[in-house]
Amino acid sequence: MNQSDAGKLTRNASQLDSVTYADDENDAFKQRISVAITNAGGVTKVANLTGYSQSVIRKWRSGQSDPTRKALVALARAGKVSISWLATGEGDLEGKEPVPTQPPQPEFELDLENLEEVAAKVLAMLEKHRPDISARAKARIVRLVYEFYMRQGKPMDEASLNNVIELAAFRY
Repeated sequence: MNQSDAGKLTRNASQLDSVTYADDENDAFKQRISVAITNAGGVTKVANLTGYSQSVIRKWRSGQSDPTRKALVALARAGKVSISWLATGEGDLEGKEPVPTQPPQPEFELDLENLEEVAAKVLAMLEKHRPDISARAKARIVRLVYEFYMRQGKPMDEASLNNVIELAAFRY
C-alpha cells in the first residue's frame, strides 16, 4: 500500500498523520494492530472487550507475538475494523467489502448415490443410539457427514461418526 492510500487507514484525521506503511510486512501488520487498538479506545479497552490481557495485546502491537485466529477476530471486532483488512491489509478498513454478485458454489459436485448411502447409514445409527433427537438435528448430522465424506473422499469411520452425532445431537 502506498502513502496515498493512508487515508483509508483510520476514521480520525489525527491518526492519519501518525500512520505510515513500511515495506516490511510485519511492520505493516503491527501498524494495523495499532489502528485497531486505537479505534477501540486503547489497550485497556481492548483487554476488557476481548478478554486478553493488556500485556498480550501490547506484545501483538509491538510484534513480539502474533494473535491467534480467534484473537484476531476479537481484536477486529473490538477495533471496528474488517478482519481481512486487519489480517492482510487488503479490503476496506471498516469491512465494507464488495458483496459477491452470485452465491458461492459448493466445492464439490452433488453425488446423490453417496448422499443416499450416507443418509441411510447415519439415520440407522441415530435410530440405534439417539432416537430422541429432532428431525432437524438428524438432517444436520446427515449434511455434516456427507460434507465430510465429499471433502475427504472416503467414508467417516464409526468412532468419528458417533462423535459427530453426539456433538450435533447435544446442540439440539
